[in-house]
Amino acid sequence: MKPVASLLSILIAIMAFVAPAMAFTRQSAVRTFARQATLAKMSFLPEPEREKLTRESEPEEFFKTNTDKMSDKDKIPIAIAGVAFITIPFIAGLIALYAAK
Repeated sequence: MKPVASLLSILIAIMAFVAPAMAFTRQSAVRTFARQATLAKMSFLPEPEREKLTRESEPEEFFKTNTDKMSDKDKIPIAIAGVAFITIPFIAGLIALYAAK
């Protein structure tokens, strides 16, 4: 069991030094590929101008999410769950602190 543990510790030590070193190496291949993809999309043909989107010209439900389409009655459980999700860890922490005394 000892050889496996020593081998594992050596492997972890090597990874601890190699991973940060790899983070600062140049990734020229990735950058070259990104440049080629960008250059391939460029064209000199004029694009037709888009009509500016205004409040009056947008469709009625263009920017509505599923939650926006729900009624207030349907949104109440979502709001309660959000408040509970935020407050329950603090309450649990207070109980743990008082129980430890």
